[in-house]
Amino acid sequence: MVLQQLVLGNALPPDKRALLTDWMARNTTGAKRIRAGFPADWKVIDKTGTGDYGRANDIAVVWSPTGVPYVVAVMSDRAGGGYDAEPREALLAEAATCVAGVLA
Repeated sequence: MVLQQLVLGNALPPDKRALLTDWMARNTTGAKRIRAGFPADWKVIDKTGTGDYGRANDIAVVWSPTGVPYVVAVMSDRAGGGYDAEPREALLAEAATCVAGVLA
């Protein structure tokens, strides 16, 4: 996975990896997506994506309270109709809650 290599691997020099991690940690567009599905004691950094016709996505690196990292991606299309991505955010959060439950 590219994100795994960028954030957790050696695809970037340490200073660039730290910069990318900081940008993703300060991202605010994912507050209602993967971040919303994980407990507060998990560290989550993410990059969201939103497209035409209600598509909403999020990819994240999450760290368990014990420091174990995982890469999580949740993608949706416009199931149920509509062209606004905002209603999909609850779906992404719910999927992330399921993933968090399995990883806990």
